Amino acid sequence: MGCVTKKNLQPDLGLNPFPNATPESQGIPSGALNRLAELVTGFVEAEEIVGAELLVIKNRRTVMHEVFGHDDRRNKKAMVKNTIFSIRSMTKPLAGVAAQMLIDDGVLKLSDPVAKYLNSFDNEQSRGVTLEHLLTHRSGFPMKSAGPLWSNYSSYTNVLQIADYWGEYGPRLFTPGEQYHYADANVDTLGAVIRVASGKPAEALIEQRLFAKLGMRDTITLLREGDPRVDRVAGKHAGGRGRWNQFWRWNGKPYFSFPMFAQSFYSTPADYARFLAMVMDGGVANGQRLLSKAAIARMLTPVSRSTMPTGFAGLGSSYGQLMHLYDKDGKVIAFGHSGSDGTCAWAWPAQDLIVLYCTQSRGNFTMNRMEAVVDSLIARPVLQQTKENAGKQAK
Repeated sequence: MGCVTKKNLQPDLGLNPFPNATPESQGIPSGALNRLAELVTGFVEAEEIVGAELLVIKNRRTVMHEVFGHDDRRNKKAMVKNTIFSIRSMTKPLAGVAAQMLIDDGVLKLSDPVAKYLNSFDNEQSRGVTLEHLLTHRSGFPMKSAGPLWSNYSSYTNVLQIADYWGEYGPRLFTPGEQYHYADANVDTLGAVIRVASGKPAEALIEQRLFAKLGMRDTITLLREGDPRVDRVAGKHAGGRGRWNQFWRWNGKPYFSFPMFAQSFYSTPADYARFLAMVMDGGVANGQRLLSKAAIARMLTPVSRSTMPTGFAGLGSSYGQLMHLYDKDGKVIAFGHSGSDGTCAWAWPAQDLIVLYCTQSRGNFTMNRMEAVVDSLIARPVLQQTKENAGKQAK
C-alpha cells in the first residue's frame, strides 16, 4: 500500500462541485424550469438578446444548465455551454474580496484614507475619501466625467493612472460618506490601492488567493494572445432589440488593454457559481477559509438603498460592500451582482439556491423580468417549502 501524503489529501479543484441532479430530487418542479427556459427562448425569438446561458444550482446540484440562441449570429455560431462572458460589473465583488482579504490580513483598514496610498488623493477635494467609501460607493465620484479619461482612454496604460485621474478630479457630487452613488471610479481606485498596499498587481492577488483556491480556471483578468481560452470568449453585441450588432470579437486584441477592477473580467456561469458558493459558505471553500466571517458580514450588510430596480417581489434593493443585496425588514434574503454586457448572478443562502443568467447583449432589458420569473417560479416556492419543512421539524 502506498503512503498517503498531505498532497494526496488536497481537493481536486478540477472536479465539478455542482454535479447534475433532477430538479425534483432537489425540491424544484421540472415544469418551473421548463417555463424559465421558455422565457429565455422568447427573449431570443423576440431579438431582445442574441444568446444566453442559464445555470440553476440547488443544494449544490445542477438542476438546469441550458444555452439559447447564438454566440455569433453573423456567422451562425450557436451559443455553447461554458462560454466565457464579459461579466463587466460582476467584476466588482471579485475586486472587493481582494480588499477584504487585505483587511483580514491587517494590511488595510476601512478607515484608511486613500491618500495614504495614492499621492493623487492628497489634495483638498479627495483627502476625505476612505477605503470604506470606495467599497460602498459613497465617495462622491460620478460615473463619468467630461475629462480626458473618456475622450482619450487609450492613452492610459494601467489602473494607477486611472486612480490618479480620479484623485485629481475629486469627488464632486457630494462630501464623501454623505450619500450613495454607484461609480466605477470607486473600484478602479480600489484596485490601485490594493496594488500599492500589497506590493503586487491586484489581478495577481485575485488570481492567486481567490481564483486558484476556488478552481476558477475559466475566469480571466486580462485576455492575452496565446491563451487557449480566448476562443471560448463570447463576442460583444450592442444596439438593442432587433438591432444587435457585434462590436467586438477576439482577433488578437483585447477589448480592455489592462485590468479594470470595476468591469473588465471574464468568466463562465459555472466558475462564478464557485465564488457565490464560497460567500454563501461564510468564506470557506474546499476546507479552507479564504475570508473571515467578519469580511462576509461586511459584504452582506446593507449600507445604502440602491438605485437598481429589482423584480423580486417584496424585497428591497440595497448595496453592501461591493455586493448588491435584496433584503426584507433589514434581513438579506439574496445577494449577487449584474454586468452591463448582459450578465447577472443571484444567490439565496437560506434556500441554497444559485442562478446565473449570462448574455452577450449589452444594455438589454431582460434582467428584471428574469428576476420576477425566477422569484415566482423558484425562489419563493423553495422558500415556502423550507419554512414548512422547518415547521414540521419543530413539531
